[in-house]
Amino acid sequence: MIRSAFLIALLLPAAADEVILADGSRLSGTVTALADGGQLLLTSDLSFEPFQLKAESLRRVDFATVGKSADEHDALVVLANGDQLPADLAGIDAESVTLRTSFAGELRVPREAVNSIQFGVRPRKLIYRGPDDEAGWNIKSGWRFDSRRFTADNSGTVSREFDIPGSFALRFRVSWRNSPNIQVYFADDTLETTGKADRYYLQFGGSGLELKRQQSNEGNAYLSMASIPGDPADYPDNDLEVELRVDRKLGLVHLYLDGVFEGKFADPVKIAPSGQGIMFRSNLGGDDSQSIDNIEIREWDAAADRHQSEERGDEKQDVLITRGSDRSNGSILGLTDGKDGGTIRYKGPHHPEPVDFPVSEVSTLFFARQAAAAPGEAVPLVLGLRGRGELGVSSCTFGDEFITARHPLLGEINIRRSSVASLERAGETAGEADEETEEEEE
Repeated sequence: MIRSAFLIALLLPAAADEVILADGSRLSGTVTALADGGQLLLTSDLSFEPFQLKAESLRRVDFATVGKSADEHDALVVLANGDQLPADLAGIDAESVTLRTSFAGELRVPREAVNSIQFGVRPRKLIYRGPDDEAGWNIKSGWRFDSRRFTADNSGTVSREFDIPGSFALRFRVSWRNSPNIQVYFADDTLETTGKADRYYLQFGGSGLELKRQQSNEGNAYLSMASIPGDPADYPDNDLEVELRVDRKLGLVHLYLDGVFEGKFADPVKIAPSGQGIMFRSNLGGDDSQSIDNIEIREWDAAADRHQSEERGDEKQDVLITRGSDRSNGSILGLTDGKDGGTIRYKGPHHPEPVDFPVSEVSTLFFARQAAAAPGEAVPLVLGLRGRGELGVSSCTFGDEFITARHPLLGEINIRRSSVASLERAGETAGEADEETEEEEE
C-alpha cells in the first residue's frame, strides 16, 4: 500500500497536501478527515478509496496553500495554555476578551483563558518560501531539485540572490542518509566557493555545528563565532530544522535548532556583512545523501523581539505596560472604540479614578491568573497557523473551506483551511523558545 501511495505521490500536482510519516516517508494528496479512532484519511483523484493512515504513524502534515491568507493583525495573543494566535483586539469586559481574527472570524475568549496581549507585533514580510520549483536558483554539480526539496549525493552548490538589505531570518530543514556534510552561506556577497568574500556560514557534519564569519579584509579570513559539538545520530529522524536570525544593526546571529534557542553570537568583525545571497554547499561523497527543504526567508526586527521580553510580575493582578516601559498593576476594565485601536480603561492602585490609555501607547497587557489554576487539558494535535501562531486541539474534521477543531479553551472553532499550514502530533513540536519570547511571523 505504501509503495502504491508513493507512485501516486509522484503524479499528484504540486498543490497537494504532504503527509510526513514517523519513518520519514512522504505521501501527497488531500487530507479529508481525522477520524475519532485517530486515522488520517488522504484522498487522491488517482485512487478509488482514501488512504487510511494510523495516528501513530503520522508525524506531520504540511497543507497546500489554497487561496490567500493574509495576516495584517497588530497584536499577538498568548492563551493560558501557551497557544499563540495573531488578532486585533475588539473588546474587553468583565467576563471576556473579544478578538477579531482572519483565520476564524470573531472569537469571544474568557478572560481567564487569556495570558497576555502584545501590541505592535505586525507580521514580518515574507521574502521567500519554497522550493516549489528550481526557478531562480543556480544549481551546480551534485544537487538536483526533487519534489519540493533540493537533494545532493555529491559535492556541489545551490544558491540564489534575494532582496534582503536589512536584518533577516533564514529557516530551513536539512535531512540526510548516513551523515550530513553541508555548509550554509548567508549574507553572502559572492555566492562563490573560492576567493575573497564577506559572509557568515554554518557548517554541519559528523562532529556537530560551527558558525563562522568570513571576511575579505586583511588578516584571518575565517573567524569562529560558535562551536556546538554533537553527533548527527543525536537526531533519530535524520533531520534538523535550523533557523538563523541575523541582526545586521548589532552584528549578532541568533541560532535555533529544532526550535530551541542555542544562543546569540557576536560578529567578530563588528560590522555585519551586507550581502544578500544564500548558498547551500554539499561536501558529500560515497553513499551519503542530504536534502534541504522548507526554506523560508523573512524580514526580521530584533528590536520588536526585545520588546516582547516583558515579564508579567504579579500574577494575581492585571498588568499594563506602556511602550515607554511604564508598568502598572491593577485592573483592566474595558476597551473603548476610537482612532488607532481606541483606548484601554485601566484602574491602578495609585489613582482614584480609571485612566484611559490609547492602544497605540500600550505595549503589553497581562490578565490575572487564578492562584491555583487547574492543569490544562492535554491535546494530541497542534495546528500551525500559516505565518505565525499555533493551536493545540483534541480533534478536527476537514471541509473544502474550513477545518472544525475542538480547542480546550476556545471550544469548537471553525478555522479557514487556507490559514492552516500544518498539523502535527503534539509530541513532535518543539515550539519557539528564546530568552526574549520571540514571535512567529508572516
